[in-house]
Parts: sequence; structure tokens; C-alpha cells
Amino acid sequence: MAELNELPPLDNYGYNPCFCELAPLEALGVLTEDEQAWIASQIAAMPELAEELADYQVAVNAIPYSAPEVPMAKDLKQRLFQNLNLELEPTESTLWPPSPPPMGAVFALRSQEFEWVPYRVPGVTIARLRVDEVSREVSVVLRAEPGISYPLHVHSGFEEIYMLQGDLIVGDQVYYAGDYIRSECGSSHGPSTQTGCMFFARTSLDDEYLEDSLVSA
Repeated sequence: MAELNELPPLDNYGYNPCFCELAPLEALGVLTEDEQAWIASQIAAMPELAEELADYQVAVNAIPYSAPEVPMAKDLKQRLFQNLNLELEPTESTLWPPSPPPMGAVFALRSQEFEWVPYRVPGVTIARLRVDEVSREVSVVLRAEPGISYPLHVHSGFEEIYMLQGDLIVGDQVYYAGDYIRSECGSSHGPSTQTGCMFFARTSLDDEYLEDSLVSA
């Protein structure tokens, strides 16, 4: 087996550099072709050096995950559209202001304290529970009068519904109080109700609505 000092010198150094000097740079991917060839020749002469290089590569791969998490600015989308001279279309976040900060570790809201407001079209009212601009999620309680069909919409994130009262028709299934419905990101539906309903829902602020209004059945 060849000794390390028997390997030819690198032109850029004029001497045989230490493997420990160039191995970290090889893991970072910043070596020249000549330096990469020198690293390969070292490993060929001493195969155990491959394990040392692998340790450096593991350390380099961990660097991006060691940085502290930086939350996205709440007005990032607005500033981006402004810089591009584009008009920002209204979203659920513009229909509903951010939730007030909770007083203490627990935030509670009694049912008699719900603020019911019309939502999109006649026949539906909604009580906002929580709006999170960072995760782009909204939690609400929705009430619909009998015979209402909700507009077809595409989910930008997952949607959860927990039925509280009445019936909700989704596709060919009818759901009642106590039933749970989860729709995955990218799915779409236009649910309806025969007798009226009320349910809790958690969904995305960025759902895409394909119809402009609710229609009475």
C-alpha cells in the first residue's frame, strides 16, 4: 500500500496537503478537479479514509437542519404581489381578520358568545374561532339552512368537518351529528344539506371556489 507522502504533490499547493484539510472541502463540494482527483487517490491508497470523508459528508448534510426556524412574514404574499404590480385577489384571510391573541395558555369561547355573520351567500352563517396566517388555516362553526348546496371548491390543504347537527351530503354519502369527514389537499366537493346543518370545520384559507354562489335545492 502506498504511503500518503509518496503521492504526487498538488500544483496549487506545491506540497502534499493533509487529507484532513481537503476532506471537509470535498464534502462541501468546493474542490477543483485536481483536488478531487487527489482525494480519490488518497482513498485508493488508504480505503479507511473513505469513512472519514463520509463523516464529513454527514456533518455537512446536517448543516441546513441546524439553523433556527424563521417564521414566514405575515405580509410576505402582499409585498410580493405589490413588487410585481399585481392585484391580490381576496382570500379567506381578507374575509376574516386574524384571531385575537389568547389571554393566557387557554382560550375558550362559549357558544352564546359566537358572533354569527353571513358567509358568502344567503342561507349560511359562520362563527370564526381561529385564523392562523402562518399555517394558512381557519377554524369555524358553520350553519346552513335547509336546502342549501355549497359551491364546488378545491382544497388547498386538508379539510376536517365534525358534524354537530342536521345532515350533510358529500358525494353519495350522508353524514349526521357525530360523524367526521376529512378531505385531503387537492380534493374537491360541493356538499349540500336537506334539513339544514351545523358543523365544526378546519380548512385552508386558500381554498379555490369554482362557483360564485350557493344555490337553493
